[in-house]
Amino acid sequence: SKHTVKKNPSLSPLCDTIDLSDKSYTIEAATLIANFLTSTEDGFNPSIASGIKIAGLNDIIASRMEEEGLQVLKTFSEAFESSTLIELDLSDNAMGSKGVTQCQTVLAGKPSLHSLEKLSLCNNGLSEYSMNEIADLLTATSEENGGTCIAQNLTKIHFFNNMSGNEGCKAFERIMNKCSDKLTDLRFSSTRARREGSSHITKALLILATAGKLANLTHLDLADNSFPECYSDLATALSHCVNLQYLNLKDCILADEGVKEVCAAIMKANPPLASIYLGANEITPKGAKSVAKLLRTINGTIEVFDAEQNELSSAGVTRIVQAFDSTSLKKLVLNENYFAENGANAVMECIQKVPNLELISLDGNFFSEEVVDKLTETFGVRLTEMEENDVDGEEEEEEESEEEEEEEKAESKEAIDESVDALAAALSGTGI
Repeated sequence: SKHTVKKNPSLSPLCDTIDLSDKSYTIEAATLIANFLTSTEDGFNPSIASGIKIAGLNDIIASRMEEEGLQVLKTFSEAFESSTLIELDLSDNAMGSKGVTQCQTVLAGKPSLHSLEKLSLCNNGLSEYSMNEIADLLTATSEENGGTCIAQNLTKIHFFNNMSGNEGCKAFERIMNKCSDKLTDLRFSSTRARREGSSHITKALLILATAGKLANLTHLDLADNSFPECYSDLATALSHCVNLQYLNLKDCILADEGVKEVCAAIMKANPPLASIYLGANEITPKGAKSVAKLLRTINGTIEVFDAEQNELSSAGVTRIVQAFDSTSLKKLVLNENYFAENGANAVMECIQKVPNLELISLDGNFFSEEVVDKLTETFGVRLTEMEENDVDGEEEEEEESEEEEEEEKAESKEAIDESVDALAAALSGTGI
């Protein structure tokens, strides 16, 4: 007769973490693994699955035909019926609406209903329709979960490289509106969001901020959104992020005015910011002035600064690098910023103020071979490949310098006007 092992309450499950990622499973293989995980025979009682808290199910159906891929997703999802999941990663699986349905057990069923804290759905090809399905699952309330929803318990939410567009932003806004002050790590980037959709993201952030629910946020990645018309809401939200350590605002069309508000907001919050990414935001020397002000306030914590693919020119680069006086800075990225020898000299001069710099990227600018040689001599192995530079750098920089001069005159006039206004206001109250 078949021997059955009785459950021993004193025994603990074998492990609490399982990583099935980066392998393409057939339905036969998935079934075999699922049966093993749920088995209470052959010495396993309780089952291995019953103790799983962290499940890595990312990239498990690559190259599978749709029918088999969906079966694999369903099989693995249901294998964790008895688990109490804290962290779930379903990234890099071609989900779609059908995939969301097959993964309901781990997304919103018993394993996750009361316990899920960290969710990653990156590179899943989620459309606006499937994003709304995800939002429905994460925001649904019932008597079974005590009137709360999964979104309220989430500390980490990652949605990256999907194709959900503006309607997907609205769906994500619904999820964010249910989040609490437990939230520490938020990523919503590269989802084909345009200006209309991006405004829903900043609106939701603003609501969370004013409710005091961003105080524990440490990581925020909003790269590849469009904020030229809603950066004020973003800035206001950032002013409440007092514990922020990582901020990625690459390719967000902030321009100088948006960067100015964002930098001022960060200075107001005064967080221990270690990494900031401001690349591809159309920042000119004018915007560099705001960035430099911010850098002076975070010299004690900054480790990574990335402002590549902007329009800084030598004047803007000089302002930024002269702001550094940091023993914590490890990585500096200023690729493709339209600067030449003057900016390169400023970068080389700053080396004494960043003694622990490990990597610097300056490719795609207007450097002659002579300048490249000097940079290589100064930074050695820390300097990344310099393959895309314009050997006619001097000529290009002279053209840029004329624009910089006009910019300086405009800023100087603005500063004088502000000083005169301030003096007039002060005298008006003296009774003279």
